[in-house]
Amino acid sequence: MDNMRFLLAASGFLIITGAIAVTILRARESAHRQPIAWCYVRDGPLELVRKAVSRRTSSLRLGRGALVPVLKTESKKGQALAMVRVTDLAALNTVEGWVDSNKAEIVPIDRFLSDAEVLDQLDIELPNGSAPASAAVARWLVKQGNSGVALVCFVASFGLPDSRLAAFLPVGGKFVRGPWLDFPFSEMKPGILTGEVRDLLGDGVECLITQEPFREGPETLGINLVIRRLEGGNFSLLWKAPLESRNLGFFPPQVQKLQPLEKNAGAPGTVTKGEVEFEPRGKIYIPVWKATVEFFAAGQDEPVDSVKVTKACPWNGSAFEPIR
Repeated sequence: MDNMRFLLAASGFLIITGAIAVTILRARESAHRQPIAWCYVRDGPLELVRKAVSRRTSSLRLGRGALVPVLKTESKKGQALAMVRVTDLAALNTVEGWVDSNKAEIVPIDRFLSDAEVLDQLDIELPNGSAPASAAVARWLVKQGNSGVALVCFVASFGLPDSRLAAFLPVGGKFVRGPWLDFPFSEMKPGILTGEVRDLLGDGVECLITQEPFREGPETLGINLVIRRLEGGNFSLLWKAPLESRNLGFFPPQVQKLQPLEKNAGAPGTVTKGEVEFEPRGKIYIPVWKATVEFFAAGQDEPVDSVKVTKACPWNGSAFEPIR
């Protein structure tokens, strides 16, 4: 009986070990698979379907303007599919999955810069001789009206003190380094978590819309939605608003509701949760910020009061009206 138990345990161990070995091998094969093309999400969002460990499928979405590498293509039941590799900036790792290539534009691989070429032009040296594959590189194509299309890249790695957003501009059939911005890591998160591209001003010069974490103190932190575009050879900030904001480092003696109500966002003793929609105003799409601001008292886990805020932010000729 003891021998039988030993054999069963040993066989179970071999099965688990074999499964782990197969998983590791597949992961290594996937990591070494070289891109064959680019997938450009012209409209978006584009659903990406991937296989989870449990063999069930889970879905992610690629935002408008995203440019991601294609690893292979195939046709299933008459549907054209592309396997793509997506950079998950929040975790600084890559995710692979399938997209409907008929809903995107497949671009030759030599059209845009590789990871190694991006790092080289930015003079970024990874620590301890790490390979370019160890850096997370997210890409977006941002139309510049009659000036063509800029390739905007965000580069981050746990081994670097800062992450960098950089624009590469078309010159003589190539992309050369243009303006860039550096972001410090916040709680082991890079400076940008997500991005999408929109033509908000209706002039053919697109904006890059990002979600960016911030920390201003031990109990003051959150995530901002930020709108930028390339103007005069630089990244121009057009608007910023909190999607999440927590300021619980100090509590007023009593709840103070400021007027107008949007001034309460980020005030001491508050937690703000918001969202942004874009509404048409003629040819321009303006951001509309909708949020709930909760008020807390010292020692209380639940809010003692709350207010709902909606603010439309019109274009003033150089930027969108600020939240506060």
